[in-house]
Amino acid sequence: MIAIAAAVAQLALVLVHRGRARGAAPQGATWSYVALCLAGGTAGWLVIGRPALAWGDLCLSLVWGVAIGSEAAAAAEALFGRARTGRAVAVAGGAASATWLLDGPLPFV
Repeated sequence: MIAIAAAVAQLALVLVHRGRARGAAPQGATWSYVALCLAGGTAGWLVIGRPALAWGDLCLSLVWGVAIGSEAAAAAEALFGRARTGRAVAVAGGAASATWLLDGPLPFV
């Protein structure tokens, strides 16, 4: 549930940014956002109790946590004009993507 809500929010952020920057060349996500997304995903995995990793779940978590998360972080920085907003989106998106690894819909239940 948390991962789905985060994925919808990240997609909405990227689509709003792409809609506002129609004529401009697309800016790629920086490596710092990729690293922050990975760190957030690792922290989220530790917080939810280090569930067992399966290859399919891990790929889903990495795609949404790192690829889409870093793109959403770059979009947040461009939309709001502050680097800390992008960093917060990167870490929160990475941490939320760790919940794809859970068996149930909610952690701590």
